[in-house]
Amino acid sequence: MIKPLFILVLLLLSVDVFGNNETIDTIAGKTFELVDQKIPKQYKKTAFDSVSIVESHSLSELIQQHSSVFIKDYGPGSLSSISFRGTGASHTQMQWNGVLLNSPMNGQVDFSLYPTIFFNQAELHHGAASLLDRNGALGGSVLLKNSQDFEAKNTAFIKQSVGSFGAYKTEFSSAFVQNKWLFETQLYYYAAQNDFEFKNISKKGNPIEKQKNAEMLQYGIQQGIYRQLKNGSFGGRIWLFDSNRNLAPTITKDSSSESQKDQSFRALLEYKHLRNKLSFNITSGLIKDVLIYEDKSAKIYSKSNSYLIDNLINTNYYLNNKINIINNLNIRFETAESGGYSNIKQRTQGSWMTGFIFSLGRLQLNVFNRFIALNNVFNPFAPSVGGKIQLLAKEQLYLKANAGINYHYPSLNDLYWNLGGNPNLKPEKAEMTEAGFSYTKTIKNSELNLDVIGFYNYVSNWIIWLPTEFSYWSPTNLKEVENKGVEATFSLSSTINKLTLKHNANYAYTSSTNIKTDNELDNSIDKQLIYVPFHKFNYTLGATFKNTSIYYNYSYTGLRFISTDNNWYMPAYFIHNASISQQIKLKKVNLTASFKANNLLNQDYQAMAYRAMPSRNFLFSISLGL
Repeated sequence: MIKPLFILVLLLLSVDVFGNNETIDTIAGKTFELVDQKIPKQYKKTAFDSVSIVESHSLSELIQQHSSVFIKDYGPGSLSSISFRGTGASHTQMQWNGVLLNSPMNGQVDFSLYPTIFFNQAELHHGAASLLDRNGALGGSVLLKNSQDFEAKNTAFIKQSVGSFGAYKTEFSSAFVQNKWLFETQLYYYAAQNDFEFKNISKKGNPIEKQKNAEMLQYGIQQGIYRQLKNGSFGGRIWLFDSNRNLAPTITKDSSSESQKDQSFRALLEYKHLRNKLSFNITSGLIKDVLIYEDKSAKIYSKSNSYLIDNLINTNYYLNNKINIINNLNIRFETAESGGYSNIKQRTQGSWMTGFIFSLGRLQLNVFNRFIALNNVFNPFAPSVGGKIQLLAKEQLYLKANAGINYHYPSLNDLYWNLGGNPNLKPEKAEMTEAGFSYTKTIKNSELNLDVIGFYNYVSNWIIWLPTEFSYWSPTNLKEVENKGVEATFSLSSTINKLTLKHNANYAYTSSTNIKTDNELDNSIDKQLIYVPFHKFNYTLGATFKNTSIYYNYSYTGLRFISTDNNWYMPAYFIHNASISQQIKLKKVNLTASFKANNLLNQDYQAMAYRAMPSRNFLFSISLGL
């Protein structure tokens, strides 16, 4: 009875929002643009610039090289998952223009399946900032966006790349505006042998071997069509993507016959509107994923299908210059079919976040609460509070703090996998607090930004899979985990005549420990969780002089423990990448040639235990733009 009543409340609220035809006066002294809802500045956010997005091959590379977040990379063509502030892969949620992309089955995202050509904006919302996106992101959120520009000129772009280890990539993008209609197209094709050489440290004498069974092929298309309206826009997108890859063996094995095929269909419709003091965004998305795993030598063939329908209504009402009232409604339906389930599994989840942002001089405060309904379970309390204060009237120096409670519900695999699924699991609960400062200074042609924040998260009912007395694994709410640390971001941009320099640095110290368990034999108490580096740092330098650009990136990842008792660990590693590009203008065509060197110093390393990573490699690209 609770779920139907809750959904009815959501629908009534949405009717009230859109049924109000009263004329609202324009707020004096303030102009409001039709933009996507943004999080308050007191929350930690990492926004990737366009250069970083273009320079990165995939979303996993973008996050690993340009943020303080750790990517668990199993090697080229293999899985790439995420560890955000010391949490698990399913504790990070990813959205595409507001639509959730996490698998309903395991709750995770494979970041290697998202080429950067398919989005032009990307953000990370750290910790409590993710509370404003939706429930479930105990570590943080990843937001991919496609912005629409109805005033831009018609453009077309094609890029051809060839590189080491049989890499071959083609990218195409176009945008045309005609009579208030916007048509956008992106095409992608990538093939690679991934037959790089590596030092096999698992064998006597550390022989040099060549990676086997790592071939891959990816291709996809995204099409967007939008119509500009009097006070907004309406349109939609379709995203088709196929990935075929052989799964390379660990360095302890001589061969592998495993392969995996991923097929994705993603579609959304969105309507954005601004009416005086009220702005709203309605989005409805459909996500269909097919995963086929095969091991010919073991005669294993597995196929799973999952569907997700995600509906959102986000509203902003500007009561006056000081108060902004926010209401976000979300109803999501998930269903999955797999050989690991006894039958088709499905569930419905709804949530309503309401609250306000209050501004008074140099002080800004916000209070939100999210109500959650999952099937027949109702949770009325998932709050978030925060604030920031400008310390000096003439300086952009802010102190900021926020806190909140977030819930992560078990995945369908956790609940129903056969054998082992546990339908009695409780949701994981995170109590999140953080505080820090930010500073921005502009001097002539230079701008400096510094952001430092400390965080503390306490997660109870942490779900962990453990072996049972019946020789199969099963999940249980066993652990209590403490995540704490510091994140710092620094950027400096300068322009001197025709020379532009941009420096960006990110650092994170993360302590993630198991502080309580009901298992007397558990030796992981007060030990760092596996594959959570204490230290993560990267630095990027971009230099542009006239039509020549130079780009350099340094990334350091500290040691990661690979046993729960912390007796075994993977050593720290650092990677240098560099590129140079030259643009040549030919009448109406821009020709750009670029050369990139990855792992410049030929570092021998592993991100995950016994998974080979590529040595020094190169990529040459030529692009034409209209």
